[in-house]
Amino acid sequence: MRFVQLKELPQMVAKVFTSDTNAQFDGTTQIRKLLSIQRNPPINEVIQSGAIPRLVQFLGEANHPKLQFEAAWALTNIASGNSIQTKAVVEADAVPWFIKLLVSNDNDVKEQVSCFNQLVD
Repeated sequence: MRFVQLKELPQMVAKVFTSDTNAQFDGTTQIRKLLSIQRNPPINEVIQSGAIPRLVQFLGEANHPKLQFEAAWALTNIASGNSIQTKAVVEADAVPWFIKLLVSNDNDVKEQVSCFNQLVD
């Protein structure tokens, strides 16, 4: 298992902005793993990278539930930070997508977005 490192964030972000869905999935998964570290996840760095709007776009990719799941998990991790970090996700219009995904056909996606909804409740 390879650990993702903050210095790789620019490459991760570049992947999410490609048109290749495999690269998008890979970059999104790497960002999610980077945000999943226990101590001091680099939430501000991810916000500053400009990736949030793209991750929100991925929530609408109904044909790619694994991408939706990873994007939802990354956004949930960002929103679990302080109020400014949560606001960054809310201002990117993620909330309507999270609400829509509560009725997703994919159970993993549904479960992940319910975690987000508990955060902002």
